[in-house]
Amino acid sequence: MTHHNLMAEGPLWNRNFLIWWLGSSQSALGSALAGIALSFLVLKQTGSAGAMGVTLALTLLPALLAPLFGTLIDRLPILPPLLASNLLRAALQLGVGFAVLNGTVPIPVLNVLALLGGLATAFYTVAVMGVTARLVPTSQRQRAIGLIQGSAQAMSLLGLVGGGLLISKVGSGAALVFDGVTFAVFALLLPLVRFPARGPKKVRGGFWAEFGEGLRYAASSPVIWGLPLIALFINAALVPMQLLLPKRMLALGAGAAGYGLFFGLLEAGMIVGSLGMAWLNDKVPIRLSSVYGTCGMGLCILALASTRTTTPMYALAVVLGFLGAVTNISVMGIFQNRVAPEYYGRVGSLLNMVGTAGQPLTLLALAPVADHVSIALIFTVAGVVTLLGAAVWSMLLRAERATVPPVLPA
Repeated sequence: MTHHNLMAEGPLWNRNFLIWWLGSSQSALGSALAGIALSFLVLKQTGSAGAMGVTLALTLLPALLAPLFGTLIDRLPILPPLLASNLLRAALQLGVGFAVLNGTVPIPVLNVLALLGGLATAFYTVAVMGVTARLVPTSQRQRAIGLIQGSAQAMSLLGLVGGGLLISKVGSGAALVFDGVTFAVFALLLPLVRFPARGPKKVRGGFWAEFGEGLRYAASSPVIWGLPLIALFINAALVPMQLLLPKRMLALGAGAAGYGLFFGLLEAGMIVGSLGMAWLNDKVPIRLSSVYGTCGMGLCILALASTRTTTPMYALAVVLGFLGAVTNISVMGIFQNRVAPEYYGRVGSLLNMVGTAGQPLTLLALAPVADHVSIALIFTVAGVVTLLGAAVWSMLLRAERATVPPVLPA
């Protein structure tokens, strides 16, 4: 399926993709460091995990506005939203970082800045959904997605491994300044990227008319409206581990070090999966891999429910990360192949909002029962729900294939 504003032919490592890849990779490192820095900053000032949770929740809350952002982004040229969001994030992080270096920043101020940063990040996340597809040939799209995600995951792992040590040496302020610099560098690189022009503009309605048009387009296909659903299952499946593994690791005597190792191995598995998908490119049938990947994640979570020692948990972390990367890249490939570029913002925003909602909704559902039922039972339920998600997604893929001509590799 080829659209008018996508590259049909050419090399993967063209100038535009190379600049985009370098800019996004260095920015991912800064974001990983900043996430740790903000958490430790709030904890240091308040000593409260609850206060830290409020600050982090404020960074996620603006994702609920993603559909409005998506409609706006589909009405604009590609560059301005990317440039504006990176400049805003640079200004916020540099401002907070220098303020911290010069003294204590009150928690209410940090919370307001966290909310503003969340708005900029939510806007950027929607704007970026269809960029890679516009910078590489159609035949190289899956490889490009794998490289972008693999690089971001590698930078995230580097930030997680080195972030604590770095922040203990230089403090949270310096780490936040570094993050601001990476956003500024990305903003400086963006004008060097030649984004393909959008196709001829149709006669546009008002903002709300286009918003409604995007919803109707998303509802027109089982696969398109199913994309946010599968994103919800994938994100929700990983939440019980974040909430319950600290307790499990303490019970097994591994403590915080074991918890960190588990998620480090999970990230390593994601890197291998992403780069593997990049290497195989279109040899992977992404419809099937999205189903099998989700199914495999469910089986891994079920296996975690029955583990009694750390060694099999570490092994499962690698496999789970690998399968998570395969599933994510497959879903993104389906999104970029199946959705028309003029709807990338609106459909991508639904994908982002519903997928992001899976985390807080699962946390809210688990919070009342987490201390009263066994970890094994919660993992079992999470695994079964993920398997059900794979089954529903498979049915949606078959439903569309039965009603419309195939537009993706089988």
